[in-house]
Amino acid sequence: MDTNIILAIAQIAAVAIVPIIVWFLGIKYQDYKAKKQAQLDLFLTLMANRQKNPISEEWVDALNSIDVVFQNNKKVRAAWKEYLDSLNERSSHFDNQNSYKLDLLSEMAESLGYKQLKQTEIDRFYSPVYFGSQQTRQEILFNETLRVLMRSKSEAESYTDEEYESHRKELLGEPSE
Repeated sequence: MDTNIILAIAQIAAVAIVPIIVWFLGIKYQDYKAKKQAQLDLFLTLMANRQKNPISEEWVDALNSIDVVFQNNKKVRAAWKEYLDSLNERSSHFDNQNSYKLDLLSEMAESLGYKQLKQTEIDRFYSPVYFGSQQTRQEILFNETLRVLMRSKSEAESYTDEEYESHRKELLGEPSE
Protein backbone atom coordinates (compact mmCIF):
# COMPACT_ATOMS: atom_id res chain seq x y z
CA MET A 1 0.00 0.00 0.00
CA ASP A 2 1.07 3.44 -0.81
CA THR A 3 1.94 5.79 2.12
CA ASN A 4 -0.52 8.36 0.84
CA ILE A 5 -3.36 5.85 1.08
CA ILE A 6 -2.30 4.89 4.60
CA LEU A 7 -2.18 8.58 5.60
CA ALA A 8 -5.58 9.20 4.02
CA ILE A 9 -7.11 6.26 5.92
CA ALA A 10 -5.47 7.45 9.16
CA GLN A 11 -6.82 10.96 8.66
CA ILE A 12 -10.35 9.67 7.97
CA ALA A 13 -10.16 7.42 11.04
CA ALA A 14 -8.89 10.33 13.17
CA VAL A 15 -11.66 12.62 11.93
CA ALA A 16 -14.22 9.93 12.78
CA ILE A 17 -12.77 8.77 16.12
CA VAL A 18 -11.57 12.02 17.73
CA PRO A 19 -15.07 13.53 18.10
CA ILE A 20 -16.30 10.29 19.71
CA ILE A 21 -13.39 10.35 22.17
CA VAL A 22 -13.98 14.04 22.96
CA TRP A 23 -17.71 13.39 23.44
CA PHE A 24 -16.99 10.42 25.74
CA LEU A 25 -14.49 12.38 27.83
CA GLY A 26 -16.95 15.29 28.04
CA ILE A 27 -19.66 12.99 29.38
CA LYS A 28 -17.24 11.52 31.94
CA TYR A 29 -16.17 15.01 33.04
CA GLN A 30 -19.79 16.19 33.40
CA ASP A 31 -20.59 13.09 35.45
CA TYR A 32 -17.58 13.74 37.69
CA LYS A 33 -18.56 17.41 38.16
CA ALA A 34 -22.19 16.48 38.95
CA LYS A 35 -21.06 14.00 41.62
CA LYS A 36 -18.67 16.53 43.16
CA GLN A 37 -21.44 19.16 43.17
CA ALA A 38 -23.84 16.73 44.87
CA GLN A 39 -21.20 16.06 47.54
CA LEU A 40 -20.63 19.77 48.05
CA ASP A 41 -24.39 20.49 48.24
CA LEU A 42 -24.87 17.72 50.81
CA PHE A 43 -21.92 18.96 52.88
CA LEU A 44 -23.17 22.56 52.81
CA THR A 45 -26.66 21.42 53.86
CA LEU A 46 -25.19 19.54 56.81
CA MET A 47 -23.00 22.49 57.75
CA ALA A 48 -25.90 24.95 57.58
CA ASN A 49 -28.13 22.75 59.74
CA ARG A 50 -25.56 21.23 62.12
CA GLN A 51 -26.77 22.95 65.30
CA LYS A 52 -30.48 23.43 64.64
CA ASN A 53 -32.73 22.43 67.48
CA PRO A 54 -34.99 20.70 66.83
CA ILE A 55 -33.19 19.07 63.94
CA SER A 56 -34.45 20.04 60.52
CA GLU A 57 -35.89 17.79 57.86
CA GLU A 58 -33.09 18.95 55.52
CA TRP A 59 -30.53 17.64 58.04
CA VAL A 60 -32.17 14.21 58.16
CA ASP A 61 -32.57 14.05 54.37
CA ALA A 62 -28.92 14.97 53.88
CA LEU A 63 -27.75 12.34 56.37
CA ASN A 64 -29.83 9.71 54.60
CA SER A 65 -28.17 10.64 51.29
CA ILE A 66 -24.58 10.15 52.44
CA ASP A 67 -24.31 6.50 51.38
CA VAL A 68 -25.34 7.38 47.82
CA VAL A 69 -23.54 10.67 47.35
CA PHE A 70 -20.29 9.50 48.97
CA GLN A 71 -20.57 5.89 47.80
CA ASN A 72 -16.91 5.73 46.74
CA ASN A 73 -15.49 7.32 49.88
CA LYS A 74 -14.90 4.69 52.55
CA LYS A 75 -13.71 7.18 55.18
CA VAL A 76 -16.85 9.35 54.93
CA ARG A 77 -19.12 6.31 54.98
CA ALA A 78 -17.30 4.86 58.01
CA ALA A 79 -17.63 8.21 59.83
CA TRP A 80 -21.35 8.30 58.91
CA LYS A 81 -21.82 4.77 60.27
CA GLU A 82 -20.17 5.75 63.57
CA TYR A 83 -22.27 8.91 63.83
CA LEU A 84 -25.44 6.96 63.05
CA ASP A 85 -24.53 4.49 65.80
CA SER A 86 -24.06 7.36 68.25
CA LEU A 87 -27.62 8.58 67.53
CA ASN A 88 -29.06 5.38 69.01
CA GLU A 89 -30.04 5.93 72.65
CA ARG A 90 -28.81 2.43 73.56
CA SER A 91 -25.38 3.02 72.00
CA SER A 92 -22.35 3.35 74.24
CA HIS A 93 -21.43 6.36 72.08
CA PHE A 94 -24.75 8.20 72.65
CA ASP A 95 -23.17 10.77 74.98
CA ASN A 96 -20.50 11.61 72.37
CA GLN A 97 -22.83 12.39 69.45
CA ASN A 98 -21.29 15.78 68.81
CA SER A 99 -17.78 14.31 68.52
CA TYR A 100 -18.96 11.79 65.93
CA LYS A 101 -20.85 14.51 64.06
CA LEU A 102 -17.69 16.63 63.96
CA ASP A 103 -15.69 13.62 62.74
CA LEU A 104 -18.20 13.08 59.93
CA LEU A 105 -18.24 16.73 58.83
CA SER A 106 -14.45 16.92 59.09
CA GLU A 107 -14.03 13.81 56.92
CA MET A 108 -16.41 15.27 54.33
CA ALA A 109 -14.56 18.60 54.37
CA GLU A 110 -11.26 16.81 53.83
CA SER A 111 -12.61 14.79 50.90
CA LEU A 112 -13.94 17.98 49.27
CA GLY A 113 -10.59 19.73 49.53
CA TYR A 114 -11.28 21.87 52.62
CA LYS A 115 -8.15 20.53 54.30
CA GLN A 116 -7.59 23.65 56.46
CA LEU A 117 -11.08 23.50 58.04
CA LYS A 118 -10.59 22.48 61.68
CA GLN A 119 -13.14 20.69 63.85
CA THR A 120 -13.26 23.70 66.18
CA GLU A 121 -14.32 25.80 63.20
CA ILE A 122 -16.94 23.24 62.20
CA ASP A 123 -18.28 23.24 65.77
CA ARG A 124 -18.60 27.05 65.79
CA PHE A 125 -22.13 28.13 64.88
CA TYR A 126 -24.06 31.40 64.88
CA SER A 127 -27.69 31.50 65.89
CA PRO A 128 -29.29 34.85 66.76
CA VAL A 129 -31.14 35.12 70.07
CA TYR A 130 -34.21 36.04 68.04
CA PHE A 131 -34.42 32.52 66.57
CA GLY A 132 -34.38 30.96 70.04
CA SER A 133 -37.00 33.32 71.43
CA GLN A 134 -39.16 32.85 68.33
CA GLN A 135 -38.99 29.07 68.76
CA THR A 136 -39.86 29.41 72.46
CA ARG A 137 -42.90 31.55 71.59
CA GLN A 138 -44.03 29.01 68.98
CA GLU A 139 -43.71 26.17 71.52
CA ILE A 140 -45.72 28.13 74.10
CA LEU A 141 -48.39 28.94 71.52
CA PHE A 142 -48.57 25.31 70.40
CA ASN A 143 -48.80 23.99 73.97
CA GLU A 144 -51.46 26.51 74.95
CA THR A 145 -53.50 25.83 71.80
CA LEU A 146 -53.25 22.10 72.43
CA ARG A 147 -54.25 22.56 76.08
CA VAL A 148 -57.29 24.64 75.15
CA LEU A 149 -58.37 22.31 72.35
CA MET A 150 -57.95 19.19 74.45
CA ARG A 151 -59.86 20.67 77.39
CA SER A 152 -62.82 21.97 75.35
CA LYS A 153 -65.85 20.25 73.84
CA SER A 154 -66.33 23.36 71.71
CA GLU A 155 -65.13 26.93 71.94
CA ALA A 156 -67.63 27.71 74.70
CA GLU A 157 -67.88 24.53 76.78
CA SER A 158 -65.11 22.84 78.72
CA TYR A 159 -64.78 19.13 79.52
CA THR A 160 -65.19 17.86 83.03
CA ASP A 161 -62.08 16.13 84.39
CA GLU A 162 -63.54 12.71 83.60
CA GLU A 163 -64.57 13.75 80.08
CA TYR A 164 -61.15 15.28 79.49
CA GLU A 165 -59.34 12.11 80.53
CA SER A 166 -61.55 10.00 78.27
CA HIS A 167 -61.08 12.44 75.38
CA ARG A 168 -57.30 12.53 75.90
CA LYS A 169 -57.07 8.74 75.86
CA GLU A 170 -59.17 8.63 72.69
CA LEU A 171 -56.88 11.15 70.95
CA LEU A 172 -53.75 9.27 72.01
CA GLY A 173 -55.20 5.88 71.12
CA GLU A 174 -55.04 4.59 74.68
CA PRO A 175 -57.61 2.06 75.89
CA SER A 176 -60.42 3.43 78.05
CA GLU A 177 -60.92 1.87 81.46
